[in-house]
Amino acid sequence: MIIPGFNYRNWATRLKQLIMEDPDPKKIALALALGFSSAFLPPFGFHTFLVMGVGYLMGVSVPLAILGTWVNNPWTFVPLFLPAYVLEIDLGAFILHRKVYFPALGALSRMPYQAILAQVKLVLWPLFVGSVIFSAGVFIISFFSTYGFLRFRRGFPDRQS
Repeated sequence: MIIPGFNYRNWATRLKQLIMEDPDPKKIALALALGFSSAFLPPFGFHTFLVMGVGYLMGVSVPLAILGTWVNNPWTFVPLFLPAYVLEIDLGAFILHRKVYFPALGALSRMPYQAILAQVKLVLWPLFVGSVIFSAGVFIISFFSTYGFLRFRRGFPDRQS
């Protein structure tokens, strides 16, 4: 898909400069893994602020971490994140030994406001527990895959400490 007025070469050059700013593949992988994993946490709309604070405390590239959070965007929400959130609720309910029932969308649209709030309260704690575990898994997978890619790619030698 081509977006009119968007300079792809400029974008790729800036991304390469951002990555080459700190040639340590561990820090790059940590920054991206932090961003990818935070995208699966429940504070909807506040992932950028969360990553800015944690990235600063971890001493990694905050712009790269913010770039990682962009996997959660309006185009990826329905195909990627909606199933992930359902999986997180199921995982949290399993760990907490709770049964969670999802009402049909048609039924949900006819529910009064108080019933919708009650339904949200039922899934809130399982969502939180499941998303922390799911996010930790995403962090581990994305860190090792990014680190492995950068380490074995030419131009990114492993820095000897």
